[in-house]
Amino acid sequence: MKTLTTYEINGFKPFSELAKEYFPNYATTSASAKRMRKDIQKNAVLRAELEAAHYTMQTTMLSPEMQRIIYKHWGMPKMRLALT
Repeated sequence: MKTLTTYEINGFKPFSELAKEYFPNYATTSASAKRMRKDIQKNAVLRAELEAAHYTMQTTMLSPEMQRIIYKHWGMPKMRLALT
């Protein structure tokens, strides 16, 4: 299987949606978002890069640049498919 090394970011993405992709095991989207914000705060380099792109603790929509920064630090979220 060939691994893709590039990806395309298409516009803004809700913070809560990306948080759920990174932390899918949390019961609620709110809990996933809280965990993601906590992890961003703990990583000084990631936080500084995001803040330079105008991220705040109240950011609800992630710009393409913010998404790129997160992917650079954490990699792409793992894709999980439900079996039916």
